[in-house]
Amino acid sequence: MTLFCLGIVVASLLSVFLPIVPPLFTLFILVPILLGAIWCRSNFIAGAILFISLWLIQTNHYYLTQKKLPLSDTTVVGTIIDSPKQYQDYSQIVLLLDEGIGKGYRVRLNWSQAPEQLAAGQRWQLPVRLKPIVGVANPAAINRESNAMLKRELLQGSVIQTTASNLLTAKMLSSQFMLRPYLIKQLGQATSELATAPLLKALTIGERHFNQQLWQGLQLSALAHLMAISGLHIGLIFIFSLWLSKPLFIIKNISARLMLKYSLALGCALLYAWLAGFAIPTIRASLALLIVVICKVQLRTFSYLQFWLLIVAGLLLFEPLFVISIGFWLSVLAVAIIFMLLWQQPKIVNGWRGKLLLFLRFHFYLTLMMTLFSIVFFNGGSLLALVSNIIFVPYTSMLAIPVLFVTLIAQLIQLPFSASLWQFTDWLFTPLLVWLDWCSQQNSWWAWPNINWLTVLLLGLALMMFWLTRHRLALLFTALVSAVISLTLWGTSIWQLHLIDVGQGLAVLLQKGQQGVLYDVGPRYNNYSATAAIVLPFLRQTGIRQLDYVVLSHNDSDHTGDWRLLQQQYPELRLITNIADINSAQPCADLNFNYLGAKVQLFTLFDSELHSKNDRSCLMFVDIDGWKILLTGDISARAERLLIAQQPNISADILLLAHHGSASSSDYGFLYHLAPLLALNSASLYNRHQHPSAIVRQRLSLLGIPLLNTATSGAISLDIKPENIRINAYRPQRLPYWQQKPYTNAETLLATR
Repeated sequence: MTLFCLGIVVASLLSVFLPIVPPLFTLFILVPILLGAIWCRSNFIAGAILFISLWLIQTNHYYLTQKKLPLSDTTVVGTIIDSPKQYQDYSQIVLLLDEGIGKGYRVRLNWSQAPEQLAAGQRWQLPVRLKPIVGVANPAAINRESNAMLKRELLQGSVIQTTASNLLTAKMLSSQFMLRPYLIKQLGQATSELATAPLLKALTIGERHFNQQLWQGLQLSALAHLMAISGLHIGLIFIFSLWLSKPLFIIKNISARLMLKYSLALGCALLYAWLAGFAIPTIRASLALLIVVICKVQLRTFSYLQFWLLIVAGLLLFEPLFVISIGFWLSVLAVAIIFMLLWQQPKIVNGWRGKLLLFLRFHFYLTLMMTLFSIVFFNGGSLLALVSNIIFVPYTSMLAIPVLFVTLIAQLIQLPFSASLWQFTDWLFTPLLVWLDWCSQQNSWWAWPNINWLTVLLLGLALMMFWLTRHRLALLFTALVSAVISLTLWGTSIWQLHLIDVGQGLAVLLQKGQQGVLYDVGPRYNNYSATAAIVLPFLRQTGIRQLDYVVLSHNDSDHTGDWRLLQQQYPELRLITNIADINSAQPCADLNFNYLGAKVQLFTLFDSELHSKNDRSCLMFVDIDGWKILLTGDISARAERLLIAQQPNISADILLLAHHGSASSSDYGFLYHLAPLLALNSASLYNRHQHPSAIVRQRLSLLGIPLLNTATSGAISLDIKPENIRINAYRPQRLPYWQQKPYTNAETLLATR
């Protein structure tokens, strides 16, 4: 059994490195191998082939179904499975398809002018316009494509508005009562006046509607895992249910008593998971708990390693796509560390001092190891992680969350004193809220973006060896790897230019060490702010602790974003723009200055023929060790010709295409005159403007200028050295490899003098 489970785990890890998903007929090869491995009792190979076969079936079915659904205007029929989200200009629904090609899958739809009675449980026939689900690709950001696969979401799109010439109309076919949305509404009303309501909703119904300050506090305190209903919370419900059930059972038959006791506790845990919407972490936790219950009822005993392998293998066989979830691997790694620490704990500890020391040591090693995993997965860690976890994980687990569960039950069965219980629960969670608010104001995230993940894993291995053996060689190994990391951290900083993937907008970061200059701040549309959701996390992940300048090229929402938020986070920054209604800004007019050794020039083209705000964009020219970079905002071909006329000696090695690669910009003569070594472009995949335009791509191809576009490359980082520029595109490097599309214009290259 151990080798069989190990084969599943190894095959799952190897699968994320496959360049493509093999075709379905590969099963004709895999099935005979699987049968042969079973016949020969080769458990490791049997486990590996079984996982690959199940993974192959599921991924192929998802992609084949996705391709069959038309991307043009079509009609879908399905049921709204969760409460619609209301935004300023539209509503968003998730529709479970129950007819046609995508039956059993989901689509996510935006609906402008949606009917007021829109609710979960309604079955609709809707005319829709669909498109693939594609997210931005930045380091340590959420992989939206992977999340969609895990949630069985095929496509996204919008409901087509009915017009006189449009025969397709939205029609509600039926409506049914759904208990969970009703309970969510009741809980929302009960907690609406409480200061800690966002925390209480997150821990009861799994809805994390946090403002930017609270999100930042959770991340900087390293307590985000506490607000996601997962193994910790499901496990607590299970344990409390077991404890409460002790006096209820006086059955003499041991097997029957165990079966009844564990079934009741498992049922309570599953009810909690249902209330939380059976989110992916709750599904994982429930399945792991089911495996535990089966082992307990069968009176089977396993070592910690065998038990861990059994849980991981069972989860992967149930849902092979768990392999693409970072949350899954972080969870199972955390369980592995806990098992290892429990294995090393002494059986008997006398005295409260010994128990306290044991508790502190347990949390120290657990936090240290999880911080190392955070560095690998998220390029950094919080300096407040140890304090946060030692204080608030026990506090919430042992006191606040149990009281919350009691309050939740009182609310669900409509006890008369439930309102008082909510007040008491709010009081218990207030210290956590105060701590998160304080953490949000601290600059406690320490970024290590340039450390090789293999080095960090070696440090983790060294610490584990030292902790297990206490041998001097292990200590020497730990010191050696730590020295390598220290040299990496305190080495000479190089210049970097980052074109952040903000979708259909622009944000460019010029960085040296922990200081930087930001050119535009991404888009803001309705309730969505790329500045908050993408740019600020990117600044933190890349280690920017001092943002000196923010340049806003012109007054378009896809460039100005939420710039005031940056002023709040970096009060010392200087704002440069020609936007008239920003009084605190310095005008962009022939500014020349030296920035950390680089020559920076900011200027605007002024001419009687230039009337549009796009043509009055603030241009940024940077000279770093002889490498010349030109950022052009949204200027048109007319402004480009004027720029050449006014500055005939201008040239650029790196050129940011104007107006996201629009056909109205990137004039052939302009490109020919500059003759850049590389062109960069910021646009979203499948954008309705079709940026960069075909004519611009043709011009670049004729001139032999390579193009990197964020739509296909994700975030693009340039490491600028005196002798060369090394270019890294993030999306092609992102795991799993088979999820990435074959790109023809987004190759990583090395530009050398």
